[in-house]
Amino acid sequence: MAIEIEAARALAYKSAAMMDAKVKGIPVQMFSSMAKYYASDIAMKVTTEVVQMMQWNGLVRDFPAERMMRDAKVLQIYEGTNQIQRMVVSHTLMKSGIAR
Repeated sequence: MAIEIEAARALAYKSAAMMDAKVKGIPVQMFSSMAKYYASDIAMKVTTEVVQMMQWNGLVRDFPAERMMRDAKVLQIYEGTNQIQRMVVSHTLMKSGIAR
């Protein structure tokens, strides 16, 4: 889980650095979509595993894992579903000629 979280964090940082550098066009669109898609999927995967490890305690509102799992699910839907983010990435790859 830690490896996947670090990979998602690195992708988000790369996207943020591109935004800070005011990179325009295809690269920033692609990396920001990849970061949103991957980070939200990893958040859902990790919180699901944590809830399963905690068994019944993972479903109780007294523990933060339950709230984190709900928040992770919202991240997958908010600001464009992950399916849309995948389409953005594939479109930008095709448009840039990388995927030919």
